[in-house]
Amino acid sequence: MKRQDKKQKKYTIGNDPAAGFTIIEVMIAMVVFAIGILGVVTMQTSSVSGNAKARYISEAANYAADRVEILLDTDYSTIVDGAGTNAGFNGLDDGGITPATQADYKTASTDGLYTIYWNVVSNLPTSNSKTIKVIVTNKLLKAPVTITFVRAAGI
Repeated sequence: MKRQDKKQKKYTIGNDPAAGFTIIEVMIAMVVFAIGILGVVTMQTSSVSGNAKARYISEAANYAADRVEILLDTDYSTIVDGAGTNAGFNGLDDGGITPATQADYKTASTDGLYTIYWNVVSNLPTSNSKTIKVIVTNKLLKAPVTITFVRAAGI
């Protein structure tokens, strides 16, 4: 009987110091796990906001490209300078003047989130050509998407 008692004592948890975890070890493990989870949450938040911004830029670029295609398909003689002057881009260059006050033409996207502006300048850079600048803005975009192209007569 004495042998069994010794054997039982040897395998009981209270007598073996390496038999389990202490509360401090568990708390340290939880802190390390929480720091890791916070890093993942921060990374996920940043990823979601970056993807949303990329989507808005892509949609704005698609609207600008669509307007360029429409203007390329339009008869050359019907594309006119809406302001009636040929003095530059009427503030639509990088002068800080907003498209809303200086654009020759304006339309909204079908979903209403984007505004498409375009400006026509005749005989720039050469005679019988028109330079057209398309600008697409969105309230969520800090910088507008811009496409500038030249349309020559007879094309």
